[in-house]
Amino acid sequence: MATLAGALLLAGCQKKVRELPEAGDAVAGQDDGYDGSVDVMAIETLADLPREIIVDNEYLKAEVTFDEALFQKAPAIAMDIVDSAQIRIEAMLADAKAYKEADPEYFRPYVVRIKWNVVAEAGNVMSLEGFIYTFTGGAHGNYMTDARLYDSQTGQPMRLSNFFLQPQATIREHMNLVWQEIAEQKQTKAGGSGQMETFVAEAAELVNADSILAGEVNFVPSTVPGKFGGYVVHFAPYDIGAYAEGAYHITVPQSAFREKLKPEYTNLFDGEPAPVERMGD
Repeated sequence: MATLAGALLLAGCQKKVRELPEAGDAVAGQDDGYDGSVDVMAIETLADLPREIIVDNEYLKAEVTFDEALFQKAPAIAMDIVDSAQIRIEAMLADAKAYKEADPEYFRPYVVRIKWNVVAEAGNVMSLEGFIYTFTGGAHGNYMTDARLYDSQTGQPMRLSNFFLQPQATIREHMNLVWQEIAEQKQTKAGGSGQMETFVAEAAELVNADSILAGEVNFVPSTVPGKFGGYVVHFAPYDIGAYAEGAYHITVPQSAFREKLKPEYTNLFDGEPAPVERMGD
């Protein structure tokens, strides 16, 4: 993938961006059977990578958009993100077709909306968040944050554990901060009612170091330009509370773990976490 990304960078072609259609409008050149297929590995130039994917047929209504910064700064990452979106669309389309065939009376078209943004960058590390809304039947849809960390030079995915000398021990040391933040957000969502001690205890039962290291985690921007201010772990509705509570985004400041970072990553972190605007909040 990195070799092709290099070729894309050298191509230097102009981007091609298609306007999003109004609801119910047909997409030019696409009939109702269009499934949004994008053969990422067959793409030869940066301009050919889609800035959006739109599917509008009897089975699936899909709209996916990508941050332009991805294409300009890290084509290899853009390829991976586009491919990931395509895989999700194909899986949902197949499931929707099977559902309609099995129960045509109750079937309603599936819906997926995805928006990818570059949240923060420091050194050769890029932090992304993808807001994903899906509807597959039932009373309501659901949404989540797909969090990603990448080496922007190679396009290789990274995990939170890659940055620490002792990942498990480091996360365990600041779990109290995580549980406290969950409890404070729960109390706020409850309108100020409820006991903090109870919320903290509930959080400790639901979230541990293992779940954070395996969870949806990315770095957040800092009050110091060009640095990361900490990391954020995302919990979708139902993960740690009722659907009505919505999503939880728990930020841990870099001051809580900076001394435990691998030496080559220490200079990427400084300052305090800066706020991030997110869909669904």
